[in-house]
Amino acid sequence: MRIEAKVILITGASSGIGRALAANLSAKGARLALLARREEELHKLAAELTPATPDVLVIPADVTNPDHIQAAVRQTVERFGRLDILVNNAGFGYFGSLEKMSPGDLADMVKTNVFGLLQATQAAIPHLKRTQGMIVNISSGLSKRALPFLAAYAGTKSMVDALSDGLRLELRYYGIKVLNYGPPEVETGFAERSRREPGLERLERPRKKAPAAAVAEDIARAMAAEKREVVKGRSLMIMNFFAPKLVDRIFYRAMVLKAHQE
Repeated sequence: MRIEAKVILITGASSGIGRALAANLSAKGARLALLARREEELHKLAAELTPATPDVLVIPADVTNPDHIQAAVRQTVERFGRLDILVNNAGFGYFGSLEKMSPGDLADMVKTNVFGLLQATQAAIPHLKRTQGMIVNISSGLSKRALPFLAAYAGTKSMVDALSDGLRLELRYYGIKVLNYGPPEVETGFAERSRREPGLERLERPRKKAPAAAVAEDIARAMAAEKREVVKGRSLMIMNFFAPKLVDRIFYRAMVLKAHQE
C-alpha cells in the first residue's frame, strides 16, 4: 500500500504515538484528519505539519462519545471525499492493584480503549468498504502477558487483539485490511498521563524506552506492507511460553515484593 495521498483519520493524535505517527505520515504525503480532546494541541500539531501537508483537518472530539465519532468521520469524508485508513490510537492506562482499583476506573478505561475503538471502527467501515482501506489498531506488548499493577490495562488491550482478529476476517470480503500493532514502552509521557494508585511511585525506575518517532516509522512500514499483526517485546512472550513460572517469579520479585517494602 502506498501511503502517499491516502486519507488517514488518527484518533488520540494530540500526543505520543498518535502525534509522532501524524508527523511521519504527513512527511510521506498522506492527507490527515487529526482527532483528540485537546483542541489546542491539535492546532499546534497541524501548524507543524502544514509545510508538508497543507490540508490538515483538526477534529476536537472524544472517542467515548458516539455522536462525536460519527461527526468526525463525516467531516473527514466531506473534506477529503473519502477515507482510506483509520488509526485507532486513543487510549489511556491505569497503574495500580486490582484489589484497590475502582469499578469507575475500569469502566472509563474500557470506554476509551475498547468502546471508543469499536465505535470509531463502526463509523468508518462503510467508507472503508468503498476504498478497500485499512484499520490500524494500536494495542500493547502487554496484551500477550499481563504484569502486576498493569493487568486491567493489559486486559483492555487483549480485547483490542481479539477485536482485531475478528474484524480482519469479517471485513476481508470487502478488501479491508486490519493491522494490530503492539508497541513497546515508548517515550511519550503516556505513563505520566495514566491514572495511578497512590503509593506505587516507588516502583518507577529509569529504563530505556523506544523513541516515539522510531515506533511511528515502524507502524508506517507495517501499514505499507499491509501486515496483519506486529507485536514488540517478543522476548517476554517467548519466555512466558517456555517458562511462565520463571516469568512469574521475576516480576513478583521486581514489582510485587518491592511494592510491599517500607
